[in-house]
Amino acid sequence: MKAKTSKIDYSKAMLPRSRREQLGDCFKMSYPVLLKCGLLLLLFFLPLLAYSLFMDFYYLTLMDQASEEIEQTRLIFYYILTGGIVLLCLPVIIAISGISHVLRNLIWGEGIYLGSDFKAGIRQNAPKNLVFGLIVGLLFAISYFVATFFTNSLIIFFPLIIFLIVFFPVYFWMMFLNNTYSSKWTVLIKNSFFFYIKTIGWSLVGILMPLVLVLLIFVPFSFIWLKYIFLVLFIVFVFPIILLIMTLYTTAKFDEYINIEHYPDYYLKGLNH
Repeated sequence: MKAKTSKIDYSKAMLPRSRREQLGDCFKMSYPVLLKCGLLLLLFFLPLLAYSLFMDFYYLTLMDQASEEIEQTRLIFYYILTGGIVLLCLPVIIAISGISHVLRNLIWGEGIYLGSDFKAGIRQNAPKNLVFGLIVGLLFAISYFVATFFTNSLIIFFPLIIFLIVFFPVYFWMMFLNNTYSSKWTVLIKNSFFFYIKTIGWSLVGILMPLVLVLLIFVPFSFIWLKYIFLVLFIVFVFPIILLIMTLYTTAKFDEYINIEHYPDYYLKGLNH
């Protein structure tokens, strides 16, 4: 596993002493960067939001057409919705690949060139993120199919629960590892599970907010415009902050378990130590 290279631009004397202090510094000194990241995320979310909006209107139409086959129609609707969401999450994964690179450079105390850093992050991180994203999306589709098809079984939600509490947070660890290190596929998977197990409590807490976003897109909502106003505001103003907090947390754990021994140049990088 090799570290991905970058250059330090700022004096150590200007840097915070902890990752927690960095969060406040990012708000005070770099909030315009976070806002621009939110706008970039919104741009890549637009196909998913448009598809979700169309399916919401279609669902309301279905519910107005009472029939004996309504439950079967509802299942078909959710299968189509699930497949579309899995595919349209791919542009979102591309955006997160670029934004994560920007945020990594930000907390490392480097000069930010948003356009070039965003493109560099996509170029470096997106290929593996997309492959693993398709695998995780397929696992979600299978677990959801099981939960909706085998309705008479007591264990119908077991695959879905396993997906939500294991594979979903592990995938986020994989993305942040991929954003920092050049690793083989097997090493990336092994280390993702390692960090998930080591931080299982905080890992589960950390995926709650992204999970709220996913579920809100997935679940039809009667107050459609309220739903999408909330989603747009969440993506632009909240989601970049969530990614920043996750970047700070994962970087602290990388310092603790990897960098202190294997990559001393990355140990506490961006901090005054």
